[in-house]
Amino acid sequence: MSDLLAQGKHLKQQIAAQPIVRQRRILDPSATSSRRTGASSPDAAKIHQDAATMTRVYEVIEFLKKSQRPCTMDEIRMHIHDFQVEGPEFQQLTNNAKVIYNSKTHTFAYKPEFDIQTSAELLEYLRQMPDQGGLEVKKLNDSYLADKLTKVVSELRESKQVLAITDKDNRARYLFYNNWPNEDNAIDQEMKTSWMRMQVPDENELAEEMKRAGLKPTQIEKGEEEKVEVKKPKRAQRKT
Repeated sequence: MSDLLAQGKHLKQQIAAQPIVRQRRILDPSATSSRRTGASSPDAAKIHQDAATMTRVYEVIEFLKKSQRPCTMDEIRMHIHDFQVEGPEFQQLTNNAKVIYNSKTHTFAYKPEFDIQTSAELLEYLRQMPDQGGLEVKKLNDSYLADKLTKVVSELRESKQVLAITDKDNRARYLFYNNWPNEDNAIDQEMKTSWMRMQVPDENELAEEMKRAGLKPTQIEKGEEEKVEVKKPKRAQRKT
């Protein structure tokens, strides 16, 4: 009996000697997130407001682009219901590089890169740029011809008023003004035959053929000329 009492007393002493570990308190995630949201709510609200403003500005510009004419604020509000005359989007539009605002008539109009509305205006534009390498067709997507561009280009090509550089599908990529639309540009049959008979020499014979014709082969790139072969030194053999 005395042994049991002694063992119990010893066990209590061991338990009392153990270090005390405090229980960690786990915070409620919902409470933490709400506090964080509350702290940043003014910034979040401003970001949301700016995003909404830019969305309305984009929608107005797209509407003006499709309208192809100056529009009043009432006309804009009929299509963009959230548009506010005194709102931030009004200031954004009046200062936008793609919008023309008339303070006298209080109208907005889209400002394309190319102010071209008809095929006649396109022809005149091409006529005034003979030394600029032609006009890239895809750039005309930012013009009032965008919706009918394919048809306009096709009609001008058929009437031989413009010349075009095409892709493999015969779609025009670059346009040039044709100064001789009434000239017969047909190639003589003898010229075609001579062209088809010409053959490019084999790669191994090309340099020699060019010399015979008095032509210089293409020069080697400067970077390749300056390349010098670096020979690694031979390692000396050990003598035993």
